[in-house]
Amino acid sequence: MLFSSTTNSTLWDVWLYHENGIHHLFYLANSRPDRPWDGIGLATSTDGVHFADHGMIITKAPDAEYLGAGHTWKAGDKYVFNFSESRNGLLEIFFAESDDLLHWRRIPAERSVSQASAEWYADETEISQQRWDNIWVNPDASGDGFFGYVTAVAKDGPVGLRGTCASVTSQDGIVFTTGAPVIEPGTWPDRLEIGGTTRVGEQYFMFAALAEIPLGLDWAKHHSQAVGGVYVLRADAQEGPFELDPNQPPVLVSSMGHHTYFARFYPCGEDLLVAHHSLDSRRFIATVMPKMGTWMAPLKKAKITDGILSLHWWTGNDAMLGRDLPRTVDLVEARLAQSLTVGSDGSVTVEAPLYAHAMMPFRYDFAQGMCIEATLRGTAYDERPVAAGIILEGDQSWHGTVLTLDAAGRFEMGRTNGYSFWDEEGVGTTPLRAEGSRFRVLVRGTFVEVYIDDVLTQCFALDDVPRGRLGFVAAAGTVTVSDIRVRELSL
Repeated sequence: MLFSSTTNSTLWDVWLYHENGIHHLFYLANSRPDRPWDGIGLATSTDGVHFADHGMIITKAPDAEYLGAGHTWKAGDKYVFNFSESRNGLLEIFFAESDDLLHWRRIPAERSVSQASAEWYADETEISQQRWDNIWVNPDASGDGFFGYVTAVAKDGPVGLRGTCASVTSQDGIVFTTGAPVIEPGTWPDRLEIGGTTRVGEQYFMFAALAEIPLGLDWAKHHSQAVGGVYVLRADAQEGPFELDPNQPPVLVSSMGHHTYFARFYPCGEDLLVAHHSLDSRRFIATVMPKMGTWMAPLKKAKITDGILSLHWWTGNDAMLGRDLPRTVDLVEARLAQSLTVGSDGSVTVEAPLYAHAMMPFRYDFAQGMCIEATLRGTAYDERPVAAGIILEGDQSWHGTVLTLDAAGRFEMGRTNGYSFWDEEGVGTTPLRAEGSRFRVLVRGTFVEVYIDDVLTQCFALDDVPRGRLGFVAAAGTVTVSDIRVRELSL
């Protein structure tokens, strides 16, 4: 939604490094759509929203099949990042260094290369190729040297459940020694991918991603048609063991095809931010190359409460909010409403024993991008939980995409033909509040992000760009919509 490379065919994994007020965005790239990833690109920004693309800064070696993503840190007076390269199906990790974060040079393999150890890690399994991918580097907890985390597959453990994370250590931040796993085999499938690890207080938090959820792992599904997610593991020591708290929901999820994938931590001043990429259409991406139509998503702020991590609106994203657009409700048109009341304060109240839509009279340029904000509150008609939400109309009147939250804490996204509703995505969250829940919905083309009371609820991709009206939804009760604001995105 924010950035896609203008100098390469597409991007995939992203990570950032903040220095001297500049956000440095590193992204996995491919130079042509008919080949796998073959380089790392760089873009920079002063506000974390508007990025200037600098193109490729490292390309794969001629004898490598493809190149994989990494992480950036400072070692002495140099900046360093790592990247993986595959040769004959064998992944190894290499390094690059820079004096200024803009101009990069490979560190020769004879100086530093990181390799898996046969003592702990498998060459391959029945369902996974050999993995040695992406060192995420943090200062060592001792205060001396560096401690890193690597996506790997364990040599031992139950068949199919050998997904793990390797540890590596370094004194100088360039030469790393391989150590034991920090995730015990037996819980996660072989194709687990590690997005990054950070320390908050005395605890360590790790992003672990699944692009696919196999049979036998139904507990990992947030939705009956889930295809993947990004999970948060926690440990009391940098060496682990990292485990999933039963109360910790995944932070990014996808159903009916992938919407988004692979979160990375991004320390930025006093804020702990999170970066990830999103897809412009829902599709299966795990083994598809290349992965076209991918953009960096808006940055999120991570918050931790009682050991549970959640993603929130980052106030720096206000830089994308442009001019206010018309939002008068005088000409609102309702369908299936028992009653419709337009208040002098610009509010709209809809009584809906079954459900109703109330459409504003405007057609906004959703391809350019819009931020829709409104406060919704509801009173139940009977014992059913009242639901309220937003509808983005498609090409036909009253048809489109519906985003609803009910008083039982169920958020749903799906399609409507003006009567039926097809649930395509759903997550559990804070229930619709009696005093009102503040919706913030970003729409740009087919990209959608929903925040409720500034908590990220879901990111997903629409089947097509909305071309109709903006409206509101009421179901099983009376819903009041107030403080409506629509702004253009300055992207």
